[in-house]
Amino acid sequence: MRKEEIIRIRELLAAQIIESLGYLPNAFRWSIRACLIVVLACAAFFLVSRKKPSLIFTFQFALRLIWLFTFVTYSYCVLQLTILSRTPVPHYDHIDWVFLSRWFDNNEQKAFYIANIVMFFPLGILLPMAGKPMRHILIAAPVATACSIGIEAVQLKYHLGACQLDDVLLNSFGFLMGFLVYLALADVYGLLSAIAKFLYRHSKELLKN
Repeated sequence: MRKEEIIRIRELLAAQIIESLGYLPNAFRWSIRACLIVVLACAAFFLVSRKKPSLIFTFQFALRLIWLFTFVTYSYCVLQLTILSRTPVPHYDHIDWVFLSRWFDNNEQKAFYIANIVMFFPLGILLPMAGKPMRHILIAAPVATACSIGIEAVQLKYHLGACQLDDVLLNSFGFLMGFLVYLALADVYGLLSAIAKFLYRHSKELLKN
């Protein structure tokens, strides 16, 4: 690709990212509502059971709320980009099974291809944080692929976009890239936690001596 084409693709990709950021205010509202529902449900449980939450539970619960807020925000933006903000177009009535069928059409199509990778990259980080089962690639990857297929199926049924094999493959690739980043961050976090525990134990021993 020529330098001019690369610059143009970057501009188009940046425009798509800026468009997705426009959905954030409404996404934040939905995320706050979801978090409030969870907080109220948790508060009701402790009131009824007359139990006091431990410090560890409170900390873990706060982390879960941050994850929930981020996940709902991300999901809302993806749904707006792929389904909710679109209007039906009659000629979107078939499945394109050809790999990279539109890559060479123009720069706009190249930007769309890259955007499909970028769109599912955050899911590769967020999904493993949902729970222990999702930290296994053989479980998480099919779930992510199913999400992509679900989006394509809705687009096909309601003529909201081109239903392409490429989209599913690129979404899945973006997820795998995000998953690898998650694994790397998890390793770093585990190493730092181990160092912190080691220093904490030895500092206690030094203080005793």
